[in-house]
Amino acid sequence: MCRIAAYLGPPARLSSLFHEPLHGLADQGRNAREMADSTVAGDGWGVGWFLPESGPRPGLLKSILPVWSDENARTALYAIRSGSIVGHIRFASPNIETCLTNTPLYVMDDHLWTINGMLEPWPGPLSRAMRDRLDPDHEADLRGATDAEMMGALWRTHFRRTGGRDAAAALRSMLRQARDLVHEHGGEMKTNVILSTATEILAVRFAETGAANSLYHLRGEPRWQDGALVVSEPLDDGPGWHEVPPDTLVRVDARGVRLEPLELEREGFSSRRLQSA
Repeated sequence: MCRIAAYLGPPARLSSLFHEPLHGLADQGRNAREMADSTVAGDGWGVGWFLPESGPRPGLLKSILPVWSDENARTALYAIRSGSIVGHIRFASPNIETCLTNTPLYVMDDHLWTINGMLEPWPGPLSRAMRDRLDPDHEADLRGATDAEMMGALWRTHFRRTGGRDAAAALRSMLRQARDLVHEHGGEMKTNVILSTATEILAVRFAETGAANSLYHLRGEPRWQDGALVVSEPLDDGPGWHEVPPDTLVRVDARGVRLEPLELEREGFSSRRLQSA
């Protein structure tokens, strides 16, 4: 599984998610503590950020190199500051190529999107079934072969069907449809999601079968400028980290951190309704 992290608060260097903490993403790339299938995530990295003067579209850097050996990660990340940052280090799924188009993060209009997890079986019929449910222009925008990008595109289609007004409702309905398609194909689904704008982080911890991948949140610690974080595993050994319960939606904004039951059975569109819209 990959490792993901998001920050919202006073402007901080991008390196604050990667290099500066004791157990930042650069250290997690070689010494992950809570990754189920490996301790190394060296198949690339990505970071996205928002700047008020740049409008709603985020900036993005990514590479297929391990984060600990990439010159851009050692230099550029210290030179850019933002109040809304998302970072990702990749542990590639079997049979999925390590290339730039398959490397998270992904820009979905004015949102940053990434996941830590997997859909199975992938690729194959499940991938085709999800692709068939995308709006045509969202399907045309796909560039890679990952379940992460496909789920982001499917969220984008659901978000459009909400009128672009409720990212959380679209996230719930996308997850429900993806879960139903996984069931139809006899597979498994285990995914944590981060969806971010300049002013809000939405995150999900979800597993349809088995134990969910780890996810934590933190807010109000002076060492983090009283900002808020959502991460796969704590970035340092200091206090304030709280585990997110399974099947939970996390909202982070100027009002703080709020946890909500995911409740996929009771919220969102059904697969049939979305297809006929």
